[in-house]
Amino acid sequence: MDIQSHKRTLGIIHIVYGSLIAIIFIFIGSFVSILFPFIADEIAKDVGNDADEILFMVSSIVRTIFILLLIFSALPSIIAGIGLLQKKNWGIVIALIAGCISIFSFPFGTAVGVYSIYVFVENNKQKNDQDQG
Repeated sequence: MDIQSHKRTLGIIHIVYGSLIAIIFIFIGSFVSILFPFIADEIAKDVGNDADEILFMVSSIVRTIFILLLIFSALPSIIAGIGLLQKKNWGIVIALIAGCISIFSFPFGTAVGVYSIYVFVENNKQKNDQDQG
């Protein structure tokens, strides 16, 4: 397989992986948003009405965390995949960054990260060979 085929495959993998991560975060965020009012009602019964402000603050923090996780994990992967499929030079760099971010998400993220590093290294080897030859 030549490097262009690897880049195309990596682009498809990053788009699929980023989309799945986005869907998972959206599902979890929706689930938490649906359950949170019920939890808040139960806490308000025990503590009193003073808990409303605290619960609002906690729900805002939880929502912000989910949005940040979505932005920093799924979005770079999708952008990298689009860049690789459009054969942009920056696509491989973003794919490496997204791969390194996803490498801690065992087992699928680790596989995406290792393959991203492999394609990046092979791409740089090919560029160095062309520059020297």
